[in-house]
Amino acid sequence: MKWSRPDAALFEAWRGRARESILEVNDGIVSAAGIAEGFASVGASLRTLLFAGTSVTLAGGLAAAGARYTEVRTEWEMNRALIDAERASILADPEGELVELAELYEAKGLDAQLAQQVARALTDRDPVAAHTDAELRLDALGPTSGALPAAVTAGLSYGVGALLPLAAMYLLPLGERMAITFLIVLVALGLTGWFAAWLTDLPAIRLMRRNVLLGAATMVIGVLIGKAVRL
Repeated sequence: MKWSRPDAALFEAWRGRARESILEVNDGIVSAAGIAEGFASVGASLRTLLFAGTSVTLAGGLAAAGARYTEVRTEWEMNRALIDAERASILADPEGELVELAELYEAKGLDAQLAQQVARALTDRDPVAAHTDAELRLDALGPTSGALPAAVTAGLSYGVGALLPLAAMYLLPLGERMAITFLIVLVALGLTGWFAAWLTDLPAIRLMRRNVLLGAATMVIGVLIGKAVRL
């Protein structure tokens, strides 16, 4: 299927959001799995295990949401400051900024006359947008409300990931709980690695291997810490 320009833009925006979500899902899976395996290794009751896992899920989800909100909001504020500074420069010296814009296009390969024409045409249309695009690679600012949906998505994604090992621990028989949960988590991390590779066009084997190895190491460390504390 050949994407038209609007469809391609929407698809790329969706891919960006999906990449961020899959990272949070991975964090949730790994964090909860490490805690669950650690508690299970010392014979913690199902109630204790679920309490610890739920605490990790809530705390991790809130932390992920807060971090994402801060990241998006800070980026918006930084871009806003850059655009405001560019607007002030244009108001203070419009002709000098026009010359600077033409020089930027000339540096990109246009001849001097054409660069001047392009700079003039873009400046007549929207001088601030022309400069922020050419100098800062910034599009128009989106709404400030975008930080909240991003935060909610990050928190929910983390929670969805964390629910997997916790559900496995809850549903599986006591004697098989640790081993089967370990395998389920590794399979899930392999799948999220494959999905991340599809979203980023990176080698699938590399991302899957990385996810699986880090997840296995986290669970083993959780078990070792549990054993050490129990001693």
